[in-house]
Order: sequence, then C-alpha cells, then structure tokens
Amino acid sequence: MSVIHDVIKEEYNRLNSLLDMYDRKISECARGSLSVKKRGGHSYYYLAYRENQKVKFVYVGKEGSPSVKDVSEQLEKRHRYEKMRKKSKENLEEVRKLLHVANR
Repeated sequence: MSVIHDVIKEEYNRLNSLLDMYDRKISECARGSLSVKKRGGHSYYYLAYRENQKVKFVYVGKEGSPSVKDVSEQLEKRHRYEKMRKKSKENLEEVRKLLHVANR
C-alpha cells in the first residue's frame, strides 16, 4: 500500500506544480477580449477587460497590424492555459480523494 500511496502523493505534487505554472503563464498573457470598432470604413481593435467592476478599453491597433495579431495570440494562449488549468484542478481533486482513502 505504501508504493501506491507514494505514487499518488507524487502525482499530487506534480499537479500542484502544474497549477502554479499555469497561474504564472496566465498572468503573463493579456486578459479580456478584442473589440472591433468601425469608423470611416476602417476597423480599429481595442482590448476590453474589467477593472474594479468597470469595463476598460485599450487601443490595440488597426486591422491587420502586428500588435492586433500579438494580442490575439496572447488571448488564445491564455484561453488554452485556462482550459489546461481547469483540467489539472479536476485531476487534483480526484487525487485528493484517493489520498484521503489511502490514508485511512
């Protein structure tokens, strides 16, 4: 039983490390979403996010600019990291239950 307990404990530690890494990666990426405003036949992109219950808009650039592409990629990365973090958190909960059972 101690070998199984050690394996479960190792998985528990690995998942905690993964959660910390995902939290760091998420904090490095832009948050919010891209908003498009059309004026004079041109499209302008803004990063929309909440801060203290207010929606903030930060100008990113015109359609097709490198800054728009960069922010879009950051938002996609953040979304992927959040999905992976959620899955890891679910796995961690299962491992916690196993540890609880193994400690009886």
